[in-house]
Amino acid sequence: MPDTEPPVRDAGFEEDPRYRTAKRELAIALAYWVAFTTAVTATAWLLGGHKTADELTFVLGFPAWFFWSVPVTCLVFSGIAYVLVRRFFTDIPLSADGDAGGPEER
Repeated sequence: MPDTEPPVRDAGFEEDPRYRTAKRELAIALAYWVAFTTAVTATAWLLGGHKTADELTFVLGFPAWFFWSVPVTCLVFSGIAYVLVRRFFTDIPLSADGDAGGPEER
């Protein structure tokens, strides 16, 4: 009879603490992406979604809905991304042994 028993879980297994860090950073990145997409879409829709071509206003040669939703929102969220990375993201080694792998090991 073949061995059909499932492998024993948690038998001496210690989770790598980098997984917890990666999960936290994934949650931050997903929340950031949802907020960015919502801000761009909402700004564009609220400023230009219900207007006809005759009602459009322009900023620096761009339709106002485009100017405020794409370049301005991207600049604002670039600053937010910078702050998020500097405050909440950590630099962790990706090698199996947790060593950073300096140039002398290549």
